[in-house]
Amino acid sequence: MDLSKLTYSKEDSARTPADVPLHKATTENKDGSGMSETTQVPLAYRKTDGVLSTSLVFVLSGGEKRERDFLLELIRQRELHSLKVAFMSEKGQGLQPYQMQDKWAQIQLTGEIKIESQLFHLEAMDKVFLLSDVDEFYDQLEKIFKNRSNDEQGQWIVSNPCFEIWLYYCYLNEPEKCLKCLESESVATRSKKLKSLGPMLVFGGLNPCKAFELMPIGIENSRKNYVVDENGIPVLFATKMHEMAQYLVDTMNQNANEYSEFVRRKEEWRKIMRK
Repeated sequence: MDLSKLTYSKEDSARTPADVPLHKATTENKDGSGMSETTQVPLAYRKTDGVLSTSLVFVLSGGEKRERDFLLELIRQRELHSLKVAFMSEKGQGLQPYQMQDKWAQIQLTGEIKIESQLFHLEAMDKVFLLSDVDEFYDQLEKIFKNRSNDEQGQWIVSNPCFEIWLYYCYLNEPEKCLKCLESESVATRSKKLKSLGPMLVFGGLNPCKAFELMPIGIENSRKNYVVDENGIPVLFATKMHEMAQYLVDTMNQNANEYSEFVRRKEEWRKIMRK
């Protein structure tokens, strides 16, 4: 299938007339009947300065905690509404690359993504990302990359050694200096070591929620350090997260400059709190 088939149309409308496409989300009834109901969710919403269309992104993640925290603003949609993330992982253990590949293959086969009580349809997705650490999974990633077809819909976003290297770039950009100790660590312990270094490098640690506001910095730093090996897998201190982050920022800013305005409001709030 062509990636373009994952898109849906968005109409400029203040309300939701019959001809405006609706996203179907299926939720379970709580009356014990076991029946389910499908709710119609409009794909656009109105703000005082006009109508913002909502893009929908599916993230299948190897990590369950830090990755979700980084995307929390887009999952909960408290302040940001032009982009929504549907996030899937395995609670308490995350997913290995092979498991992610299997889940993604099943989703492509059925055309459905079920996350807790919500049912999403694949054709409504604007973009699909598969987040994985290199960690101890190099062999799995090598085989996946070697055997994937040219019409692969999901875009793999791989970080070496783990997602924390992306968080690091949102704050700092001296990996050869700050993180040199990782080079002597075994592959099995690098991720744990990087996580332990966070509070020593940045006050409060590599906070994923705050890193969301620092995506432009992370994008710039990550691009400067992005190198892959002969198998297309990022080398140590490299991550492809800048591509996913750039997509998120661009999509939000195409809708009333929403991301930049969000960051500006957060900065103003912090200035007030420091007084």
